[in-house]
Amino acid sequence: MKLELGKIHVTDVKFDGHARIENQVLYVNKEELRRLVLEDERFAKADIKLAKPGESKRIIPVKDVVEPRVKAEGSGGVFPGLVGPSTTVGSGRTNALKNTAVVTVGGIVGFQEGVIDMSGPGAKHSPFSETLNIVVIADPKEGLEKHAHETAVRIAGLKVAARIGELAKEVKPDGVETYEVEVNPQGSKLPRVVYVPQVLA
Repeated sequence: MKLELGKIHVTDVKFDGHARIENQVLYVNKEELRRLVLEDERFAKADIKLAKPGESKRIIPVKDVVEPRVKAEGSGGVFPGLVGPSTTVGSGRTNALKNTAVVTVGGIVGFQEGVIDMSGPGAKHSPFSETLNIVVIADPKEGLEKHAHETAVRIAGLKVAARIGELAKEVKPDGVETYEVEVNPQGSKLPRVVYVPQVLA
């Protein structure tokens, strides 16, 4: 199995009616992304904001941080089972927008939510104070159960990251890393193992 990860470096992010990547600048269409989020009927309203390193901004409460990606070559897609169908991934080429993140926020469950300070003494405590952040604010319809809201927000973040990632499908990467592994090679006596970690960061 061979996977190539194309790294596309982004130096700035701006709102524009025409979404694109040009001269290492990511232009996103705010209204298009809002409409994408609001396709989920569990949301009453949504907004998209930008937060860049050094700005006097605090992002709270953070639910997820997702790097925009796209499957540039090969079968499958990104975020299988959530945005696209559940298919085998790990081969072909994926393009990733480096130095960029989709951050989802909202009053969701409570105690485990995070904080990102884009400047000041708090900035050193999060690596995401150094990324160009597209912040998705998604407010639930009245009466929506908190964990259902949390699930909806997570999927909204993945959908937005996948949509932004599509802009990078035809962009030539600044660098490519290759990962290659033999899957169940002939004569191997190693057991087949599935590892499912619980990650909280």
